[in-house]
Amino acid sequence: MNFLNFLIFKYLNFLVVFILVFLVFNFAYAQGGLVPCGNPGQPPCNFCHLMTLANKVVDFAFEKIILPLVALGILASGLVLLTAGGSQTQLEKGKSMLWNILIGFFVALAAWVIINTVLGTLVEGGSFFNPLTEEFPACKSI
Repeated sequence: MNFLNFLIFKYLNFLVVFILVFLVFNFAYAQGGLVPCGNPGQPPCNFCHLMTLANKVVDFAFEKIILPLVALGILASGLVLLTAGGSQTQLEKGKSMLWNILIGFFVALAAWVIINTVLGTLVEGGSFFNPLTEEFPACKSI
């Protein structure tokens, strides 16, 4: 049994390092700033650039941080469930891990939907817009 634990530990460490290397170095973008303003030869920053910054931060948080963490959490809870054997405490631990991960993800998703809905209904003219994919209506004329 000790050899089996060593193999699981060895391959789990390899998998974690492999995933982290590709996730961490995947988003090492150095080609530009977060907002297209404030530097020499660029316009001064205004409210429209603040909305651009907020969109990029939310996009980064969901795509590069939350989704990989949810995937790793589901993987970890699955490993706990698979290696539980007949232990009821390990099964309960794996189930609670999975439920906590899913609840946290849906809370973050619900927060995004609420913020998106509030921003979408409070713009000029009351027309709905998606702040992550569309330009803020007041900025279209600029």
